[in-house]
Amino acid sequence: MATGVGTAEGQGDGGQGDGDGGRARRVDARRNRARILEAAWRLLAERGLVGLNMEEVARAADLGKGTLYRHYPTKECLLDDLSHEGGQLIAAAMRERIPPEADATTKLRAMIALCYDVYEQHAVSVDMMLDMWRAAEVRADEQASPTHPASLAITRTRAILEQGLREGLFRPLDLDYAATAIFSLISPIAFLKQRNRLGYSRAEIEDRVNDFILHAVGAS
Repeated sequence: MATGVGTAEGQGDGGQGDGDGGRARRVDARRNRARILEAAWRLLAERGLVGLNMEEVARAADLGKGTLYRHYPTKECLLDDLSHEGGQLIAAAMRERIPPEADATTKLRAMIALCYDVYEQHAVSVDMMLDMWRAAEVRADEQASPTHPASLAITRTRAILEQGLREGLFRPLDLDYAATAIFSLISPIAFLKQRNRLGYSRAEIEDRVNDFILHAVGAS
């Protein structure tokens, strides 16, 4: 995913990347990338994918267009990185907030809460997520597809289910199917549709989803 993204400034150091100057350029590159992504998320929430314009992203990030295009040569590259970042945010939150020694039920509940935190943090909309995920899927080749946020989330879910089987907390399951089905239920699109169509609060959705999933996988 995000091939060719964020590489131009770092590679531009070449053999001069060592020393304080090289480190300063790398720090600037990381800072600029963060500003670009923050601005892009904000514009996406306000205008949707169709309204996302590269020049406006540069303006919102208070950066020159040249800096933006060094990080993201095309709008597609930027969308790839935004999609990838969403998955990485969930992964990082799981590492920080879920103790490795926690049992599988605790981890499953925490993963659902963390996913919803990320969705709300970026004020995502159904149309925005549909457009971003479809675009990322179309551009992802066979080798890159395991790095798609959906694939990463399914892999994490499967690992939790495997742990639950070892601990005797979950009943025997087709792990691949169960992991995919669980992610389908807690995906950003599913979350937004449940909230918009049913009128439930985030807390109500989280409570019902946890109840539904844990009954489905629970030991008989």
